[in-house]
Amino acid sequence: LIEHILLHGDTSRNNMMIEDALSNPTTLVTVSVALLSVAFILKSFGAKKEIDEKALYKEYVPKLPQISNKVVAITGTTSGMGTHLAEIAITKGASVVLLLNRESSRAKIAEESLRSFAKSINAAAKIQTVPCDMQNLNSVRTAAVVVNTISKQHGGLDVLICNAGIMAMLDERTTNGFDVQMQTNQLSHFLLCHLVFKSFKLAEHSRGEARVVMHSSSARDLPGGMLEQKYFEQCKAGTLGGDTTNIALQLMGWPGTWQRYHQSKLANSCFAMQLSQLLSQEEKKLNIKALAADPGYAKTSLATSSNKCTSGFAGYMEKKGQSAADGCLPAAMAAFSEDAESGDMYVPENYTKGKPIKSISKGVPVKKGGEKLTCSEENMTLVWEACQSALNVDFDMD
Repeated sequence: LIEHILLHGDTSRNNMMIEDALSNPTTLVTVSVALLSVAFILKSFGAKKEIDEKALYKEYVPKLPQISNKVVAITGTTSGMGTHLAEIAITKGASVVLLLNRESSRAKIAEESLRSFAKSINAAAKIQTVPCDMQNLNSVRTAAVVVNTISKQHGGLDVLICNAGIMAMLDERTTNGFDVQMQTNQLSHFLLCHLVFKSFKLAEHSRGEARVVMHSSSARDLPGGMLEQKYFEQCKAGTLGGDTTNIALQLMGWPGTWQRYHQSKLANSCFAMQLSQLLSQEEKKLNIKALAADPGYAKTSLATSSNKCTSGFAGYMEKKGQSAADGCLPAAMAAFSEDAESGDMYVPENYTKGKPIKSISKGVPVKKGGEKLTCSEENMTLVWEACQSALNVDFDMD
């Protein structure tokens, strides 16, 4: 009956068939279910309204202020949100844009692409790649020297966006002996911030302020749990929960790939809050702002390039996520907006997508009871002390 109604246009005959079918109660139920199924199919495969996946990007970027004469450094700019953040810095007039990437053909292509973009809009930005492998602490140290040298020539480092990251990797270690996710996402960024801090101070002296932005994730709250010291320490491969990829089990407390990712992204947001708090206590009251951002679910290469265990999630992100351009906006607001304050965290309005809004303002959750893990004093203290201990450094702000 359903097939006939869909394929034939004889309305009177269709009506007769329906009346005959509905005279039988059993048929009535069957037809009702079938009609609902057809309605769902038609909705799923019918004509779809065209959606501009960069609508928010186009709305918000023009509103951001010019950043003429400023120096911006961004980690992880070979694709996705890092590329868009670099484009925003170029568009808004940055004098220097430093691309901190691991040496690869992708890094070369990204630099060439951004140079072409700058030329296409007549931007004068000097664009330069600084080799930086976040899974090699010596590489980070060398990169910091280069960043400081270039920044000194231009009056300091105005903005550092810590964007590089990997997701849900196997229980493996870097050459330095740390969990690959914790070192890539947090430890190396902590070290980089420590080593270029004098360039922040120089920019603050030259142009009034400097900012560091930690690109966290909604994974700071999921699978859940407080920060734990063991994830920041050197240890043997396979000893931090193994290679369990089932996120449902990890939501119930099992360790695994997503739990380690959660630890690293929670570390990002807690580090930003702790740095902001410590900066506010400094006697000199330096106008150096520490902020965090969450991109929501953004369609980037993160899910597809990190590990095979993320393939299902990558498919979900492709269907439900927002574009990388729109996803970069919380970080862009934190890095460039005149309304951004130290201790702020920007997130998508609708959790997975939407316009960028603040979930934390000056270190205080906007919603009562919100951001409990990120604003936990215990977590904030732990990430600071654990990073200093792991890296054997003293993050001195003098």
